[in-house]
Amino acid sequence: MQRKVLVATVAAAPLMAIALAAQAETVVNTARTTPIATGSAGTSGAADDVKIDTAGSIKLTASGALVTLNSNNKVNNAGTLSTQGVNDSTAILINGGTTGTVTQTGTITLDEDYTPTDTDSDGDIDGAFALGQNRYGIRLTGPGAFTGDILATGGTITIEGNNSAGISLESALNGNLTSGGAIAVTGNNSYGVRVAAPVTGKVTVNGSVSVLGQNSTGVAIDSNVNGAFVIQGAVTATGYRYTARPVDKAVRDKLDADDLLQGGPAVRVAGSVTGGVLLDIRPADNDTTKTDEDGDGVEDAQEGNAALAVYGSAPALLIGSDTGAITLGVIGTGDNAYGLRARGAIVANGVYDGITSTGIQLGGNAGQSTTITNGARLETTLTSQAYEANANGVRVTAGANVPVIDNRGSITTYSVSEGLFDARGIVIEAGANVPSLRNGGVINSTVVGEKGSSYGVIDYSGGLTSIENTGAIIAAISPTDDASDTDDADTDASNETITGKAVAIDVSRNTTGVTLTQNGVVSTDKTLPDADGDGVPDNAEPSIIGQIRFGSGADTFNVLNGAVVGDISFGAGADTFRIDGGAAVIGAISDSDGLLDINIGKGSLGLTNAQAINISNLNLGAESKLVFTADPTAGANTSLVVSGAANIASGAQLGLRLNSLLTDETSYKVISAGSLTSGTFGQGLLDNAPYMYVASARAAGNDVYLDVRRRTAAEIGLARSGASAYDALFGSLSGDKDVASLFLGINDKSTFLHNYNQLLPDQGEGMFATLQNINQQISAATAIRPDPGDRYGPDSIWVQEINGLVRREDGETLGTDTQAFGFVAGYEAMGDAGGALGVTLAYTALEEHDTVAQVGEQTTASIVQAGVYWRRSVGPWRFNLGGGAGYGWFESNRVLFLDLNGDGATDEDRVTKADWGAVTANAFAGAAYEAKLGRFFTRPEARMDYTYLNESSHDEVGGGDVMDGAIGSRKWSNLSGDLGLVMGADFGREVWLRPEVRVGYRKTIAGSLADTVVTKKNGKYVLEAFDNRDGALTLGFALRAGTAMSYVALEGGAESTKRQKRYNVKLTGRTMF
Repeated sequence: MQRKVLVATVAAAPLMAIALAAQAETVVNTARTTPIATGSAGTSGAADDVKIDTAGSIKLTASGALVTLNSNNKVNNAGTLSTQGVNDSTAILINGGTTGTVTQTGTITLDEDYTPTDTDSDGDIDGAFALGQNRYGIRLTGPGAFTGDILATGGTITIEGNNSAGISLESALNGNLTSGGAIAVTGNNSYGVRVAAPVTGKVTVNGSVSVLGQNSTGVAIDSNVNGAFVIQGAVTATGYRYTARPVDKAVRDKLDADDLLQGGPAVRVAGSVTGGVLLDIRPADNDTTKTDEDGDGVEDAQEGNAALAVYGSAPALLIGSDTGAITLGVIGTGDNAYGLRARGAIVANGVYDGITSTGIQLGGNAGQSTTITNGARLETTLTSQAYEANANGVRVTAGANVPVIDNRGSITTYSVSEGLFDARGIVIEAGANVPSLRNGGVINSTVVGEKGSSYGVIDYSGGLTSIENTGAIIAAISPTDDASDTDDADTDASNETITGKAVAIDVSRNTTGVTLTQNGVVSTDKTLPDADGDGVPDNAEPSIIGQIRFGSGADTFNVLNGAVVGDISFGAGADTFRIDGGAAVIGAISDSDGLLDINIGKGSLGLTNAQAINISNLNLGAESKLVFTADPTAGANTSLVVSGAANIASGAQLGLRLNSLLTDETSYKVISAGSLTSGTFGQGLLDNAPYMYVASARAAGNDVYLDVRRRTAAEIGLARSGASAYDALFGSLSGDKDVASLFLGINDKSTFLHNYNQLLPDQGEGMFATLQNINQQISAATAIRPDPGDRYGPDSIWVQEINGLVRREDGETLGTDTQAFGFVAGYEAMGDAGGALGVTLAYTALEEHDTVAQVGEQTTASIVQAGVYWRRSVGPWRFNLGGGAGYGWFESNRVLFLDLNGDGATDEDRVTKADWGAVTANAFAGAAYEAKLGRFFTRPEARMDYTYLNESSHDEVGGGDVMDGAIGSRKWSNLSGDLGLVMGADFGREVWLRPEVRVGYRKTIAGSLADTVVTKKNGKYVLEAFDNRDGALTLGFALRAGTAMSYVALEGGAESTKRQKRYNVKLTGRTMF
């Protein structure tokens, strides 16, 4: 019977244990001021799980742990754990050798009542960041391993204290560690999250971690992790009190040493990680019906993005140990088949002068082995910036073994410096092993200064043997100048002397040979713009910008798509240079031993060094283009000296680039070969030589020549006036290197003519034609009777507003648009017999723009004229005559925009200015006969107008020798006759309205237009005026109205002749008294 009872009891024990486990939990749901431990939390001091509920809290004033897991139980904090000013305190202490789970979603605050102040009254805060020490949010310590998971999946952990940590694992963890809330730690030698003992599971940081303090690290994996290490949150580390660089140097100089402390890395991996290191981002929402598209067990909406940031000298991501070898295993398959995969964002900023910045460092600083299995895949947006120091994007140190660096993101580095400091995108140091580099993203390094050098990729190890580029590798130098830069007297950055080098790829230390291949990635989306039709979208065309330096091995450079811009040094060794797939290469080529084969299929090579280049073989395909450079001033040109065979297929095109002016017809030997096989040269590139020249190619024996001569004015198609200036202007180009470079870079007619015509001074034809137009309006105004019924008062005054436009088309001279606006006022005494004697005073403003005028380019004049006139009516006859004189003030501005680096933007503008005076005179006479038929009338008219203008000589200055010159005086005169017929009607008498229209014909009878004589330093030329005496059809209208004592009129007219049209509008008002 006892046996049956015993059996029943034993059988029921598991069920009882399950029931007790479901109920056994000690909950803290009120404010508590004493610590609690799982080993004694239950009834009668029994072991129990501990939960701090959302309403519960524990606050201690003495050292020690607030909650201790010292038995095989669980701890769950959803409430508040806090101390203030208590050293040696821990919110949740986990003893090694136990089993359980720790969950943190509440608030942990171990801080102090301390705020630094400005003790020395210098305007910035002084003192330590924290005074206390040894404060921990969650701490695992003690002998033995803890079996279970530590899940800080939410909440906050705030720590103020030196030698402290948000989460610290100092004993082994047989489980997973998750940091998903917000951790903020302030204090020196501290950590946000530290793994100092082995972890068998996965370490995940998907919350935020920030640390502030000297030598303080955001996340430190200092021991081995058997699972993966995954970051999907923001981690920031700095030792600076201020992470924003003050713009004012005086403010920076006031900062104290305690403001400029150096912190540790944002993330440090100094232990082996079997499951690899993954900096991840939230997956794209490609399927709205799925909540976990990447299948990682975490809802996508709950996932974050990796974002590492360091302000100081430490790397943002450091993988490597100074005390032992470490290995990163493979994360997974496919895109995860690497030991390191970095996505998201990485920022490294030195902030202050003299502080090196590093985005990612692979390898420690003591040469210990760091193995990244299958290499590193970088899809991150990485930015590294330093001031008066080196800036590194990815730094691989001695002892690192990285089979491949596969960059799919962007690596951007800036070194802002006036010293010898460099910007380096990827730097492989001596003793490191990186045999392969693949770039499908962007590597962009820039030195903001003049002395430092920029490197896209630089290998000091000599072990990089394979580079594949389908993205962009760019090295640049951006000169600066300001008041603190004392190397010259101005603050113009464009004239700084650059001594640094922009090097895209430097593998010059390699002795075994490097294969560098650039190719494009064909897109499946055929709607994207693709100008060259190669299947690679325009915005995805690969490029290398900057120098390329090979070593002494047998190197191969394949450019199969995109562009390469920069000098290429092949060093020694039997090298091969291949261009195909429509690729373009521009730069200076050198090979120290002459063992270089150049093969161009479908593509182009522009050689910018005007010197002999020794190579072994040359093959130019039917779709190849090869451009040479000549420096006529130095008497040098590019010449390929081929020791072996040169094979040139029919259709291959040769071109020429000139970097100085060629004055005499010249033949340049551009290819000299041991043997030459040549077909018929294509002419396309030579047709695109500098437009000032005509070039042709020919083969003779084993040599190829380019014959070059200056294009004649007739071949260019210059107008008559422009042709007369051609020789003088060409001669003046030799004295202005920048303007000469502008014209040497022009290879089409329209651009050449546009810029050439800007070198010509204004010929004044449009201004004189507009002055004629204005004077004719004044003479017409004095001829009009103020009252159609011949009712006259003794006197009257009148005012007329004048608008005019003369538009001249390009032809024998340059076309212009000249506008005029002004007023003319008159006073006249009228007699009973229908006569009037009057005086006028007129002011007119003229503004002329030629057809190639740039912004700010114009000729203006202000002209004041006084005159007298007489008018008489005798029955139906009308007579008038008059004349006047005046003075004008003229100003001109001509502008030439210079694009000095060929980027399409203006780098410099040349402005030449002049001012001068002029005397003007005019005379007129007219007669008309008005016949009436009821209210309607017709009025045949005839008149003659004379205009005279005498401009003084003047100098154009400020634009340099090419634009400046002395302009001789100019005398203009014109006598024209005008026959017209006016038809209209009268309405009313006391208050009358008279609309009318006019058709007519005007022709020049006598006079002459002035030629423009220009004297320059190197000679004189004459711009002949185009004296067009063809007749002109005129059309006009008028709407007049008035009373016996007042009169208003709106009038307009147009005139058209060969290549010239004139327009005018007048508004007149008169009162009689």
